Amino acid sequence: MSSLLHSLTNEVWPRYRLFAVAGIIDGETVGSAVEGRMDPPDGRIAAGHDGLIIRTAYGDRESNAVHNRLELWDGPPPADDWEELWTGRLSLKSGLIGVEAWGAAGYSHDMEFDLGKRDQTWSTRVATEVLQTEQEPDFPHVVARIELYKIQFWTR
Repeated sequence: MSSLLHSLTNEVWPRYRLFAVAGIIDGETVGSAVEGRMDPPDGRIAAGHDGLIIRTAYGDRESNAVHNRLELWDGPPPADDWEELWTGRLSLKSGLIGVEAWGAAGYSHDMEFDLGKRDQTWSTRVATEVLQTEQEPDFPHVVARIELYKIQFWTR
């Protein structure tokens, strides 16, 4: 059975309901997901060889944060009841990963996750869950709904 080695949880404020997962080199996110070489997804996720662009399920306004948990595993993570959006391979030059609003390349990112190895191809899974309570009258939907994303990495 695989074990969780390291994790980091943070939030990102998507632009146009989109956020990117990409490598970090010299303090800046790099790669196709943030340098304009990938088109936004038609569905929920677009994957390039070195990054991801994820579309949130909700976010009718620019002010909705989503919460991310990046995880490093020593093998494939166990299955759970979260909705799986994508599983595949990412080639990352840097051992650092960042999450930022899509189209915000060159701006500071709030999250740096150390995978511990450079020039590695990682097995990666993205899963999501939406926590929702009953809508309270006269309060915005954002109060009643939170989007969570798990982005899991492991080597074969």
